[in-house]
Amino acid sequence: METDYLIVGAGAMGIAFADEIFHRKPNLKITIVDRRPKAGGHWNDAYPFVRLHQPAAFYGVNSLQLGNGTTDLSSKSEILDYYDKVIAKFTSSGRVTFLPNHNYLGYGQVKDLQQPDHTLSFTIKERLVDATYMNVEVPSTHAPKYKIDEEVNIVPINDLAEEYNKWDKYYVIGSGKTGMDAVLYLLEKEVSADDIYWISPNQAWMFNRSALQVGKVAKVVLNHAKCATKANCANDIFVEMEKEGSIMRINEDISPAKWRCATVSPEELTALRKIKNVIEKGRVKRITQDAIQLEKGEVVYDGRTLFVDCSANGLSRQKEEPIFSKGKITLQPILFCQQVFSAATIARLELSRISDERKNKVLPVPHPEYQDDWPNAMAVSVNNLLAVHRLFPLWMFRSRLNFMSHEPMSNYFYYALKANMVSSSLNKAAKRMEHSATSS
Repeated sequence: METDYLIVGAGAMGIAFADEIFHRKPNLKITIVDRRPKAGGHWNDAYPFVRLHQPAAFYGVNSLQLGNGTTDLSSKSEILDYYDKVIAKFTSSGRVTFLPNHNYLGYGQVKDLQQPDHTLSFTIKERLVDATYMNVEVPSTHAPKYKIDEEVNIVPINDLAEEYNKWDKYYVIGSGKTGMDAVLYLLEKEVSADDIYWISPNQAWMFNRSALQVGKVAKVVLNHAKCATKANCANDIFVEMEKEGSIMRINEDISPAKWRCATVSPEELTALRKIKNVIEKGRVKRITQDAIQLEKGEVVYDGRTLFVDCSANGLSRQKEEPIFSKGKITLQPILFCQQVFSAATIARLELSRISDERKNKVLPVPHPEYQDDWPNAMAVSVNNLLAVHRLFPLWMFRSRLNFMSHEPMSNYFYYALKANMVSSSLNKAAKRMEHSATSS
C-alpha cells in the first residue's frame, strides 16, 4: 500500500498535523494509525470528569471550532465527539485512511491488533510522522511506581466517580494537575476537606486561568518575556508575575521549584487551599495496610480509607530528537505548553519549500518540569513564533490554534512587534539564568 504520510498516533497532535496537510494539499494521501479503538489519544483513557485546562478557542484542529470557540472548557465526551467528526470528515474524502486498533511495528509495517496474523506494509512517499513522542501517561493505563500491599484499597482517578461516597477518608497521591482535579472533584461532591489527605511531593507554580483567556494571553506572555529580561533567576520571574496576577501557588509560604504548566482558576485555588491535611514527605515508596512509607518518613492511617492514584507523569521529558529528519517528522511542542498549535505549525513548515536544515531552526520546547526551565522555554518559544511569523504571517494570523490570532489585527501586529523588540534581550537573559542555575 502507498501513502504520502503515515501518521502514528491519532491523538491531539497527530490529528492537528493531519488536518493542516489535508486542507492544504488535497492531492496527498494520509494514513493514521492508532492502537486505540478510536481517535482522541489519551482523552480516551482520561477520567470521566476531566475537562480542558485552557480555552477551547485554542484547542483541536485549525479547520473546526471546538465548543463555542471561546472560553469554555470542553469535557471529555465533547472532545471525543469532536475528534470523531474530524476523522469522519477526513475518511469521507477518500484521501485519508484511519486504522484504529493497529500498531506500528516500524519500517512501514502496521499490525492489526484484532487480527494478529494480519500485517499491512506501507510505502511512505513523503514522511513517517511520529505523533507518539510526547508519551502522555494517565493513571488508568500506567500502574503506580510504588509498592502496594494486597489489603490496600487503591484506585486510579478514573474510578473516583463511582467511589467518592463509599469511604471515610481519601488519600490523593500526586501533586500535579490530575491530583488537583481529584481533590476538586471530592470537594465538589461535598466530601469534607477534613477527610481528604493530599500526598504532595512537590509544590508547583500554576497559571491563573482567568489571565489566559481570549484576548488576554498575548499581553500576559509578553509581560512574562519583559519580566524575564530583568530577572536574576527564574524565581524572580514567578514572584513578579504572581504580583501581576497571571501566576499562582497554593502555599504562599513555600517557593515552589516545580513548574509544569498546570492551570487553575482563582476559585479552584481557593478550594484547594481548604485541604489542610497535606503530606509533604516526598514520593510514596510503599503503602501497607496501616502505613504509608514515603521518602522522608512514614504516615500511619486507619479506618475505611481509599487511596486515589494520580501519580502518572503526564508529560515526562523525552530524549532529544530533531523535528525534521530524513523521511521522518517527530511532533514536539515549539511553543511552551501548546502542543496542538505546534503540530499544525510543523505541518505548515513541512509543506513549505525550505530545507530541513532551515526548518529545524524552529526548535523543540520540552515540556517544563522546573521553574528553571521557564526562561529558556520562553526564549525559544518567542524565537520560534517570530521565525514562523516571518515565513507565514497570514497563516499565523488566521490559525485559530494560535492564541494571538484571537486578537484584533492592530493588537496582533503590535504584540508581534513588541516580541521582536524584546527577543534579543530575552535570549541573553535566558542564557544568563541558565548559567546561573547550572553554577549553583
